[in-house]
Amino acid sequence: MSSRNEKALVLSGLYPATITPFKADLSVNYEALARHLKETVHTPGVKGIAVNAGLAEILQLSDEEKQKILKLAREVMLPGQTLISGIEGRGPAAVKDGLLAKKAGADVLLVLNPFDARPYRRLAQNPESVYQFYKILDEQVDLPMIVFQYPDQSGCAYSLESLIRISSIPNVVAIKAACGTVTRYVQIWEALHDKLTILAALDSPPLLGMILHGVHGALIGISVIDTPKWVELIDAAICGDAVKAQKIHREFCIPIMDGVFENQEPSSPTSEVACVKEALMQLGQIPNSLVRPPAVNVTEAHRAHVRQGLISSGLIKS
Repeated sequence: MSSRNEKALVLSGLYPATITPFKADLSVNYEALARHLKETVHTPGVKGIAVNAGLAEILQLSDEEKQKILKLAREVMLPGQTLISGIEGRGPAAVKDGLLAKKAGADVLLVLNPFDARPYRRLAQNPESVYQFYKILDEQVDLPMIVFQYPDQSGCAYSLESLIRISSIPNVVAIKAACGTVTRYVQIWEALHDKLTILAALDSPPLLGMILHGVHGALIGISVIDTPKWVELIDAAICGDAVKAQKIHREFCIPIMDGVFENQEPSSPTSEVACVKEALMQLGQIPNSLVRPPAVNVTEAHRAHVRQGLISSGLIKS
């Protein structure tokens, strides 16, 4: 398949990546999760959601929890919406996780980078190694896949040649372009936008430059905070309304990006997931901001910083 429109699945619009709320004992709070998922996915314009991904603390979830979360998400979703599940692992572990997600009702897999381990990192630059990994998932799981492209500084970002190589695999349908810079995003867009869906994914100011250059949609965790605004932003960019997109980005997105993600330049070990949860808690949507170890919970300083971001964006009053 050589065309995006000939792929097994064509994605477009906003796909928020959701969180996993916990109780005080750090067990999954399924009641709070159901509210969070429903509020997110029932936002007009949302085309689907991602669960069990990085923001959902996939590395700290059991197989049983991941299955329950997928089934719960399916129950609250609207007809026609797409359910995305994160998967992680290398070789047989990735296949197992993919089959688990498929059985539990996922429509598409968000594949976390399997080369994010020191002995394998250089292999992300090798097109054949990348191709063989995704080919195995294509054949043994047989579900549409979104490739998670990490920033260059991660040490395991795929080379452009690797992304081009795997674009021919039938079930590789999209790239989550969390590539860190506008320059790298432009390179990916220019090489692949007619072959795959390109989903912008950045929780910092360069997002605007990315989506105004060209975008099919976004798969982004920060969009669970006042999801309607993020729908507006992505729709404006898709429609070429740069003035509207710039206004939303400047007045709303910038304060949230700073307040919650510190523009992806963290000043401490505090978990970005905990800060997202803190924002949702301050907005009255979940009961606490707890994360599972080894992730670090928010401090009072971070609570204040998140609050200032919510005030500056107009979401709460001072």
